[in-house]
Amino acid sequence: MANHEEHERWMREMQLRQIQFQQEARRTATPRFGPAVNGVLWRQILPVGDADNSLQTPILSIIDFPLKPGIDVRDESRPPRKLLDATLGYISSIPGFCGVEWGPRLDVEAGLVCFIYWDSIVAWHKFQHSLGFTPLIGLLSSSVSNRCAKFTGRISGDAGLEDAVGANSIVDVVSVTLCAQDVSSPERRSAFEERWKIFIALVKHGGSHDGLRHSHAVWLENNASMFADPTLAEAAAATISATFTSFLVWDESHYDSHCVEHLCDSLQTAQSFSHSNEPPSISRKTVQLINQAQQQAHNPQQQPAALLTNLESILQGDIPRQCNPDLFNLREHARQVLNSSISDARARKRLFPIPSGSFISQGELYEGNTSVIPEWRGIQVPLNGYHFVDIVWIQLKRRSVKTQGPRICNQLKNDMGALPGFVKAFWARDVEDETKFAVLTVWEDQHAQEAASHDYHRILDDFVASSANLASPLAHQALPMGRSSVDSPWLTHVQYLELTCFYIPPGAIERQLFRHAYGAFAQLVFPLSFPSTHATIQTNETPLGHWRQRMAVPSLQGGVPTACRVISDAGGWQPVEATDGTDSQVFTAVLTWMSPAARLEWYEELFGAARWSYELFGHSLDALKILAAGGVTTRFLALQGQ
Repeated sequence: MANHEEHERWMREMQLRQIQFQQEARRTATPRFGPAVNGVLWRQILPVGDADNSLQTPILSIIDFPLKPGIDVRDESRPPRKLLDATLGYISSIPGFCGVEWGPRLDVEAGLVCFIYWDSIVAWHKFQHSLGFTPLIGLLSSSVSNRCAKFTGRISGDAGLEDAVGANSIVDVVSVTLCAQDVSSPERRSAFEERWKIFIALVKHGGSHDGLRHSHAVWLENNASMFADPTLAEAAAATISATFTSFLVWDESHYDSHCVEHLCDSLQTAQSFSHSNEPPSISRKTVQLINQAQQQAHNPQQQPAALLTNLESILQGDIPRQCNPDLFNLREHARQVLNSSISDARARKRLFPIPSGSFISQGELYEGNTSVIPEWRGIQVPLNGYHFVDIVWIQLKRRSVKTQGPRICNQLKNDMGALPGFVKAFWARDVEDETKFAVLTVWEDQHAQEAASHDYHRILDDFVASSANLASPLAHQALPMGRSSVDSPWLTHVQYLELTCFYIPPGAIERQLFRHAYGAFAQLVFPLSFPSTHATIQTNETPLGHWRQRMAVPSLQGGVPTACRVISDAGGWQPVEATDGTDSQVFTAVLTWMSPAARLEWYEELFGAARWSYELFGHSLDALKILAAGGVTTRFLALQGQ
């Protein structure tokens, strides 16, 4: 009963904070808008009235992405394109999807535009409620323009996607934004459309511009206020203008950009377009269509052939990119399941709660207020700086394991301890292979490690030369580790440690994307949504020192048993000299576990949850799999004799 009351109090506090935040936003910010149809915001109604003919209108989604510099979606071999292809694969599974045409923008340094066709407003609502393009949020340099229009044809023509123009097509998207009173009636809109057709006819038949294949035009839907209960002023702010958009499709070999520039200049000076004193606003985007995708047949889920014991095995499994059939209740259902698992864990009916999943809906990506997944805390410099950890992996002959393993590891620890800059050494056995051991040497910092490197390797070389017990050559690894506020490294309090190495293709963009993707995965592991037994709410800004205070009881957070923890200030990018000559960038993730049984159960539940909901869990794992194109390796250690 006490736990239930505590949770209810926590929920009331969070609701009050949300109300206070909205009130403050109204006082200090300009109105914020999100995608809408017929003036109704995407998230304010549930499109369950399939019998309503008004909801059967076909819809075109126009999504304009400003990308970070250096990102190229043309290259099919690079992670950004693979992320895009995976995202489009998921979108194609949403009921009511008809097709998509997309391409990079030619008029800006880095940009991407997608045109997605839906058979009804109902389908469009499901798209907005879905994960949509949010897996690509790490690619973005700023907010996304998410607009839509009622539509009956195709940008590339009315013949259908299978007959659409291909990679040799360029589309100029010309938008004319007018004062709402200029097109306030159907008659005025029709008059404007007729004048527009005259301009297009002059372009198409006025000389040598035979590269214009055809054009199609639509009126964009006005966005609506993002506030739950908009005021009259906020609602009016969304309808002060009307936007007419035309798609001019050109054959690339005959494309004439000057012709379109002249068209836009003519529109800007045409007084007959406006009945008010406000001239129309003209904007233009140039897109090269490089691909079309149609609805795909999604295979039924298959059970994994092998036991899932670590993240490496999960990423090798098949996670279907399938839209959840009940998007509108997904968050609430997930919250109820999580709360129930928390209660069961507190009552010791289960080892720990289920992983905590979350996602940003497609509708949250709108112009002027993009939701952003927080960056991983591990990029922040720890309060006390970094130690540096050298790890040497030793594999012994099976007959020597029991008699020689502990003696060898302790001897190496003692030898390392005489070197300057040495802090402490640990030895550990590989839980999944009894012949493998590791010696972890903690140095004061990387400079100390570099200064002692010659003597460190001399000790290892002498050991190799004098030992007849080795079954394979030594393997090396190195990683940074945040200093503790006390004298002893936090490893002193750890029993089970998992090191997962991700091999990422070279490149600054690949490194940035992976760091972003690992941050999303870390939030699944670290249960940020658990109600705390303390007065403060646990957030992504929890101080590292406060986290360490919990390390004395590593299996509890706020009174809730946990299976594992992401060590936020340990691991990261390995130095180039520690990657054994590979051409990949290596990221080492560090997790601690309550027990081997908890680890096995947690990974099985994570994989099952990812197959149940791509929105909550699967896309985070999918991104890790795509970005770590060089593979993933995992070592699970039991630290000994601390």
